[in-house]
Amino acid sequence: MTISVEAGQTAEAAAAAERADAPRVSLLTPDHTGETYATVRVRDAGPGIAREFLPRLTERFYRVEGQKSGERSGTGLGLAIVKHIVNRHRGGLQVESVRGEGTTFSVYLPEPVHAGVEAGLRRKTVIEM
Repeated sequence: MTISVEAGQTAEAAAAAERADAPRVSLLTPDHTGETYATVRVRDAGPGIAREFLPRLTERFYRVEGQKSGERSGTGLGLAIVKHIVNRHRGGLQVESVRGEGTTFSVYLPEPVHAGVEAGLRRKTVIEM
């Protein structure tokens, strides 16, 4: 699993696909422009999620048939909660996945105007697990 955090991005850069060949769905899109965003991406090298399941991933209690995460199955609430938190903070949420290669979840949130960050200054941190 890889987690990356990047700040100082435009809305277009934050929402850009990591891989051009991957099916991608915007689960939540902010309705404002002109801000800079901080983006958190979580990528795994798991089995991937079929394209037809992607739009429903943030529905409460929805679980993809035939897939378990580890020893126990989940309740289907995690991504629904994430979507509500991201929406409350006026951000965006995207998922892209390739069967047999893995899935990437991207959350991007507007940076505060008073953060004192120079416009266009980009910072990136990557954690490999």
